[in-house]
Amino acid sequence: MGPVVDIWKHCFERVAPRLLLYACQLCPTRADAEDVVQMAFVRWWRRFPDGDERHIPLLYAAVRTIALDQRRSQQRRLAREAASVMALTQGDAAVFDPAPEQRETAAIVQEALEDLPEPQREVVTLKLWAGLTFAQIAETTGESINTVSGRYRYALQALEKRLAPRRHELVLEPSAPALIPFPQPANPLP
Repeated sequence: MGPVVDIWKHCFERVAPRLLLYACQLCPTRADAEDVVQMAFVRWWRRFPDGDERHIPLLYAAVRTIALDQRRSQQRRLAREAASVMALTQGDAAVFDPAPEQRETAAIVQEALEDLPEPQREVVTLKLWAGLTFAQIAETTGESINTVSGRYRYALQALEKRLAPRRHELVLEPSAPALIPFPQPANPLP
């Protein structure tokens, strides 16, 4: 393999799992999310063939744009089919892939996340799971840093309020695996 291929392979291995988790928040199924991530990488590669990781927020922006475009397209298609076909069921496996002893906790947390307004859920996902800074999230979403940080703050307050009555049900053992299925990279993205 050449140096450019190695750069892309390394970049994909580091970023794709985080992008997939983000896309899962925007797409109805994991398969759709995987397609969105693949399309985003192709777009990004065409625009930045050298794989410069300084442009990763633009990769998240591409995932967001493609996912929203797919959602609108799917909504139009479903509206056309609604007259002749029963509504299609949406959903897929849980976003989290927890250890068996943490499945109940993951379900509680996922339910709380799904109750957040979409803009807040998006910021939480990008901040906590993708590891982006508020500046990178602002660049990804096209919002101001103040808007992004406010959404994050409100989301955390809402999650705490929502989860507080169920705190006794949450299994949070330090030795248990994290709720997210992706290992954290040794060198976090800038």
